Amino acid sequence: MNASAIACKLMIYFSQIIGPCAMTFLFLATFDRWACTSRSVKIRQLSSISIARRIFPIPFIFWSLISIPYLIYCDFIPPFFTCGFTNILFAQIAISFLAPIFSVIFPLIILIIFSILTYRNLHLMTIANAQQQSVRTRLSIWEQQITRMMIIQTVLIISCTMPRCILMIYTIATLNQSTMKSLDRIYIEILLDQLTECIMGLDFASSFYIFCLSSSRFRQTIKTSLKRFFKLENNQVTFINTSRPTAALTVTKTHDKQN
Repeated sequence: MNASAIACKLMIYFSQIIGPCAMTFLFLATFDRWACTSRSVKIRQLSSISIARRIFPIPFIFWSLISIPYLIYCDFIPPFFTCGFTNILFAQIAISFLAPIFSVIFPLIILIIFSILTYRNLHLMTIANAQQQSVRTRLSIWEQQITRMMIIQTVLIISCTMPRCILMIYTIATLNQSTMKSLDRIYIEILLDQLTECIMGLDFASSFYIFCLSSSRFRQTIKTSLKRFFKLENNQVTFINTSRPTAALTVTKTHDKQN
């Protein structure tokens, strides 16, 4: 096995780990938003740093194990020397099931479901505290910001995922024609595959900017965190007057002499 074959296997293997892991963390963040806005104490306890630290390595381990067949059944394919599948059965399973279900459809459904449930929790909190004007106003602002964030993020994810879905449908429909494809057609499909991957990657890179633009509370949290990190807190300086009241002492001494 030469270096090119090893690089081909590793490239496909890690691409099948990084993308699904990023999508997994995206809907785990959506689950965390739903849990922290729940009225149930048991559900709110699921939104904690200790649980997040325990869950953090699980997606990497899971997708690393799921993607092991890519190391076995992917290699350079002559005469075009493109990196692809060497086993027809696994190629059909990967293209028809693994890629569309785990990378696109399932995370998107989870994201939409928990976004709706989060909005429902916020709406119920607002109704429950409707008689308290200050609490109602605060919850209403929070509800508007969270709703705006979720709507923008969901629309962006759907928009960035649709090109990938269309390409996957095309790939599944033309899977039996792979032996009849010309060299130019194969190269165009590879280019479209890379472009749709890049477009889909905008889902993960844009979340931070979406939250910054749509939530003043998020912006304030970032400012506070940056000030703490760079130690830019406003230090309060208290001036202490250590000078002696000489005028008062002079008056006192003069009064004593007159007596």
